Formats: sequence, structure tokens, C-alpha cells
Amino acid sequence: MQVDSAFSPFLRSKLQRPRVVADFVARDELQRRLEDASMMPLTVVAAPLGYGKTSLVAHWLEGRVGRAAWLSLDAGDSEPQAFIRCLVAAVRSALPGACSETFACFAAQPLPPLAVIAAVLGNELDDLAEPLILVLDDLHCIENRATYALLDRLLLRPPHHLHLVLIGRRDPPLSLGALRVRGALNEIGPHDLQFSRQQAAEIIERGAGSEVSAAAVQRLHERSGGWPAGVRLATLALRQRGAAADPAAGFAGGAPMVGQYFQDAVLSPQPEAVRALLLRTALVDCFCASLCDALAADAAGDQDLSGTRFMDFVRSGSVVACPVDGAGEWYRYHPLLREFLQCRLAAQMDVPAMQQLHLRAAAWFAEHDRLEEAVGHELAGAGAAAAGHLLAAQRDRLLQHRQHLRLARCLRLLPADAVEADPELLSLKAWLLHQQGRLLETAAVLDRIEVLLERAGAQAQVAALVRGRLLALRSMQGYLEGSGEAAARCAAQALASLPAECIDERVVAESVIAGARQLAGDLAGARQSIDEALAQAPGPIARCQAPLLAARCFIDWMAADLSALNLVARQDQRVAGAPWDSDDGGLRGYFLGLVQYQRNELALAEQTLLSAPATAVGQRTEHSFLLASVCQALGQASRANAIIDAACEHLRQQDDLHALQRAYACRAELALRQGQLALASAWAASFDPGPLHFAYHFSSAPHLTLAKVWIAEGSSEGREQAARLLQLLERELAARHNIRFLIEVLALQSLLQYGLGDEAAAADLLGRAVALAQPGGFVRLFVDLGQQLLPPLRRLKLDRSDSRYLGQILAAFDDDWLACSGRQEPRADLTRRELKILKLLAVRLSNVEISEELCISRATVKRHTQNIYRKLRASSRREAVVRARTLNILLDA
Repeated sequence: MQVDSAFSPFLRSKLQRPRVVADFVARDELQRRLEDASMMPLTVVAAPLGYGKTSLVAHWLEGRVGRAAWLSLDAGDSEPQAFIRCLVAAVRSALPGACSETFACFAAQPLPPLAVIAAVLGNELDDLAEPLILVLDDLHCIENRATYALLDRLLLRPPHHLHLVLIGRRDPPLSLGALRVRGALNEIGPHDLQFSRQQAAEIIERGAGSEVSAAAVQRLHERSGGWPAGVRLATLALRQRGAAADPAAGFAGGAPMVGQYFQDAVLSPQPEAVRALLLRTALVDCFCASLCDALAADAAGDQDLSGTRFMDFVRSGSVVACPVDGAGEWYRYHPLLREFLQCRLAAQMDVPAMQQLHLRAAAWFAEHDRLEEAVGHELAGAGAAAAGHLLAAQRDRLLQHRQHLRLARCLRLLPADAVEADPELLSLKAWLLHQQGRLLETAAVLDRIEVLLERAGAQAQVAALVRGRLLALRSMQGYLEGSGEAAARCAAQALASLPAECIDERVVAESVIAGARQLAGDLAGARQSIDEALAQAPGPIARCQAPLLAARCFIDWMAADLSALNLVARQDQRVAGAPWDSDDGGLRGYFLGLVQYQRNELALAEQTLLSAPATAVGQRTEHSFLLASVCQALGQASRANAIIDAACEHLRQQDDLHALQRAYACRAELALRQGQLALASAWAASFDPGPLHFAYHFSSAPHLTLAKVWIAEGSSEGREQAARLLQLLERELAARHNIRFLIEVLALQSLLQYGLGDEAAAADLLGRAVALAQPGGFVRLFVDLGQQLLPPLRRLKLDRSDSRYLGQILAAFDDDWLACSGRQEPRADLTRRELKILKLLAVRLSNVEISEELCISRATVKRHTQNIYRKLRASSRREAVVRARTLNILLDA
């Protein structure tokens, strides 16, 4: 390589292409991308240090034919004139005699203006005799904006024979938008340069000189994150440890070789203020400019280093860090670098100072509503008690915004023994368990709270508050166990001791008082209690009125009053001018869909449930089961199974065993309706009935499912077990006025007696069930018990009004048989005349108007309309239209 005498100040090494290491792993895909882009004007290779940018480009040039020039830049090349001198020297090293006029400009005295030199350079690069690849390495060292403006000018009209390759630690501040739009820009970034597991394995095994286990390679690759320099360091660590049982154990940020690399490449080149903030920011998982200011508040050194300037340094690529948000405001260090910085911080800072730094971080995170991080740093800085107080102080605010999962995550950050020793934290744990419907665990936690409160030393105010919360949850526990009178006493005591600010607990107590009245048979009093609580509700809508209306829904459901339930569920989503939150909005949709399902308005129920917002975690299983029941009734068994399977998988991931057991019971119920007795029997054999809770709230009841399985199995033992269970349920449900489930128990007892040959007893039991169900208009309750209920139903002798209701049930049985027998889609059954009438129904024409439109009699219209209802499995005009639109029938009508 020849260097012109006019450029004698330049070191020859700046123009030499770096050597490629002997064990370099070829990046075939990236090599192809570089080669394919060689006819474009520009390639940009940008990534932080240690990503193998230079090695990649050097290896590509080493294996290709053609002219190529290399220029390694440094800070001394930032000025435009110096930059042009270097660039011309690089070009002439590959094409001697090129850029001769620009070369002459630097020999002239005085030196021509920069604009003249730049114009001459642009022309001469455009006139290159041969294609040339010019690589500018370490472009990030250039800080002068005028130099980037010069490059921008060159790229505005790119030279025909020049392919420019820019290598740097960050994207160059150039106007690249036009090149991107034209497809004239090739960009290679950190994600492209990361090593895959296979590439990392090749390097590690080659460096170790022997085969390395797949598990060790996997761990080393995970620790390095695919960062090329990290993989190289892993190889060195493996070589140093030899045939150790765990090769990855020596590969950490504190390891000597890893530490030496980061010391030389990251820490040493930086000024003292930057080094200090690098160490401090390693304390947190990720950081932004404002957090950096908080952590550097008492740091010695250059106080002019603001968080904004430090973040600019991080973005420069001089450290291995990646953005964690789309805006690029938050960054996170590579795990190895963070470990190294933490080791250096621990060596330089004593324990009290470190604790103060943690507390400073905790204060910043708490102020900016990042509670998880705040609790973690408070724990490290001041201990479990202080972290617990921090969490307890945020309890009401997070509950107000229904952030139960977030509270649970924060609670899990605290040591278990610290939570168990603090009645306030235990009461929070009990509340979260209650929200998930984990009743047995809630009761156990409440017992432990009582033990703590009995011990001396608890502050009177805190103890009174915790006791009030305890009483509220005890009242709900008693109510769910069916002990209405005891539950009401606890609820009244809770209301007397809880301050007005404890909105959630007071709402629970008020709901229990109303529910206890319903259990005692005072339905009017229960509704009155809810109305009074609604009138006096002081807090936000989502925390007061909406949960109280949900409690009213539960009361009407257990009273088997579908009409009242329908009115409450249909109330406008805005209560007193504010919207229900998603949990209670989902519960409202659940109950509205439940009413429609029980009335056999299947298409409407499907539409309601699909459009309802997500329900709370403790209710999601019931919502899924109801939607699956609708699908099953519509003849969509596979879809129903998929819904239940998805619910079970979600609960497994959440590790919610209590809800998962309920989901398994729902799956068994569905299996029975599909005739899969073996699956249902397998569930029954493993089901642990546990304690009976007679205040059933939702559409499913696992104990009733168990009785159904025993009846379906048909064995003498199974029938005896079912009879005993149903007798117990009948007695307790009747005593607690849970009419909805009493109806189902009576129907099952009738089915059991009919199977035993006692038709008189069967008729009496079924007659009682029908009489209780008729005011609410229940249909699916009977249909879901299966076709075996048809014979006793047909033998019932009822008066005229009861017979009309019975006819609705029997008609629904016929439709259900058609749906489950696998008949054709409804679209294929509708005649052309029926399709025309359906279209007119959709625009709300009356039967008279339809008869005039089609020139047919009203009787003919009525007959066709009834056929449409039957074929679409609908019970009204509206439901028929909704069902037809769901099936896309109206689109082609």
C-alpha cells in the first residue's frame, strides 16, 4: 500500500484493513447481505462495542474480488478538512492517482475554502474509473456536525462507482430517509450481529478444543445474550475452568477476564463523572435521565453531568446497553456489564452509602408509580419492615384502580416471614386471596391475623383498622358457607369499626348484609339493603355502586328471579354519570348472558358474552363455562371444548389451583352434555368434594356435577351416593332460599327416582321444580340435564298456563336434539321464501307489512316465521336476526 507524501502525517495503520481472527465464524447470511448491497450507495453497520462490526466487514472484503479501501477514524479526524484528507488518502491507497485535484488542494497555499474542496471531491468520486468499496470504521469518533453535513452532501447524489460502508457504535446523524425509501440503503444492527445458539456453540467448542455439552452451551449463550464479545469471553472462561462440572459458573461480570475487558473497554476511557454514574446506575434494572439525576444527587466529581448528557453517552454505543421502550428513554445494561459494574460499586461504596443509594432509588420509583421497583429497593435499603410500610401505604390507591395483580406481585417481593409477622400485610394477602376466590386459603390467613392481633405491641389504630378488614372478610366467609346470621353480625361489626376510607371492605360488608337477608328468605329486605347502600355510597362509582349492583345480581340469581336479574344487568353501563370498570362491566355482561342463555336465547347470549369486557380473575372460569355452554347448545362442541381448554391453560399458568379445580368441574359438566361419560367419570374419581358451600353464585356447581356423573354411571352405589348428596343439598338449599340451585336439585332427584321406577315421586319432584322455575322462565336448566329428562317431563299433568311453559321447555329439547345430532348448518335449511322473510324481519317489518310486500297471507308469514325460529334455534325476531348475522346468512339474502 502506497501513501502519498502529502499525507505523510497519517499513520499507515489507519488505512490498513484489520486482520480477521483465525477462528472467525463466517456469517453467511450477513455476507450475502453485504455483497447484495455492494451496488447500492450506502451500507450502515451500527451496534455498541463488542458486536463484531469491524470483523464482519473485514472478513467480507477478504473473500471478494474488487477494489476496496479502509479508513479507521479517530477523534482527530473530526474536522472536515482532516476528514477529507483521510478519505482521499484511503481512496488513493486503492486507486492510485484518483482524486488528484482534491489531493492538489491540500498542497496549495493557502488552503482553498472547504466548500470548494468538497465540491471537487464530490466530482472526482463520481468520476472514479472503477467500482470502489470505501469503509469508514469507527465513525462514532467523528463529532463535528460539519463533517456529517459533508457526508450528507455526498450521499444526496451518490457517486456512481462508490459504495460507502459506515461502521460505528450508533446510527450516524445523516439524512438517510430518502435512501431508505428508494431501497438504496443496507442497514445491519445489533439484532443482526448477535450470535445464534448454533454459532455460539461453534465458537465455544472451537475455543475449548473439545466437545462441550449442549446444556453448558445453552447456559453460556443465555448469559452472553448472543453478544459476540460475550461469547468470546465465555470461551475464555471455559478454557480457564477446564473440564469443570459447570462451565458457566465462572462466566460472570465479576470474573477476572470479563472484568478486565469491561475495565479496559468501558470504564477506563471515561471521565470520572461518567464512571461514577455508570456504577450507580448499575444498581437499578433499567434507567432514564430523571432517575440518573436522582442517583447522582450526592456524587462527587463533575456536577455538570446531567442525566440527559449521561443518556446521550449511553446511546452513543460506548457501553453495551439496549433500549427497553419504543421512545428510547429507558435503557438496560447487558447483564454481564451490570454484574461487573455492581462488583465495582460494592468495592468502592460502603454499606451505609449503598443503602442510601437504594433508598434514593426507592423514593424515585415510588414517586413515579413504579411500585415493584420501589419495594425492591426499599427492601434492600431499609429492610422488610420499611418495604412493607411502603406497600401498605399504596394499598388503597391500587385497589381503587383495581390493580390486584400488581399488588400481589409486590407482596411476593417481600420475605414470607416478614409478611406473616405483619397483620397489615397479612390482611392485604387475605384480601387478594379473597379476590381470587381462594376461600380456604383466605380463611387460614384470617386465622393467623387474629393470632397476631391478640399479641401485645400492635398500634391501636392499625390494629383497629386491620380488625375491621378482618371482620369484613370473615363476614363474606360466613356468608359463602351459608351461615347468614353469623355473617350479618360480622358485617355489622365491620361497618361499625371501618372508617369511610375503607371503601372496598365496607362494600363487602354491605353486600354480605343484603346477601344474609336473602339467605334468610327476606328477598325484599335484601334488595332494600342494596338500594340503601347505593343511596349512601360515598366513594368512586367503580368501587361502590358497581360492586353493589353486582351483589344485587347475585341475589336475584339465587332467588331464581330472571326478570329482576335482567333489569339490573341491563341497567345503563354508566351509573350516576361514571362508567363501570372492566371487572364489573364483565360481570354485568356475564349475568345478562346468563339470563339470555337460561331463556334459550342462544344467539343473543353468544353476542352478549363475546362483547362483554374481561371479567375479574376469580370470575373468568364461570364466564368461559357459560360461553362454552352456549356454544354446546348451538351444536359447536369443538368450539366449546376449546374455550374450556384455554381457560384451564390460563389458570395453570397463573398457578390458581382453586379456580383450576372449578374449571375441571366445568369440563366434566361439558363432557356429560356431549355424552363423554368416561371423561366425566375420570374427573369424578379424582374430585375432592371438600366442604359444601350452599350460597352458589354462578351457573356451575361442582357438587351437582358430581351427582350428575353418579346418576349417569347408573350403578347402585353411584345412585345411592347421588341420592344422599342431593337430599343434603335439597335440605340446605331450601333452608337458605337458594331457589335457583334448589330447582336443579329437584330435577335431578326426579331423574333419579324415574330411573328407579318410582314415577309418582319423580312427577312430584319435577312438578315442584317446574313450579319454582316458571316465574323466572328457566329453560336451559332443564334442557342441559339431557334427553333422559324428557319422559318424566311429558308425564307431568299441569294446568293451562303451566302447560304453555312446559311446551317451551319441550320445544327447546327438540331443538337441542337437532343441534347435538350434527344436522346441517342453518343456512342450508332455509328456503328462498324464508330467506326473503328473514331479510324483511331484519328491517323490522311487521307480519302485515311482510304479507303485503310478498303478496302472501298473514298465516303463511306466521308459518314461515316459526320455521325460521326453529331452524335458527331462536325464540324471537331479534334473536333470529342476530343469529342470521352471526352465520353471515343475511349478507347473501
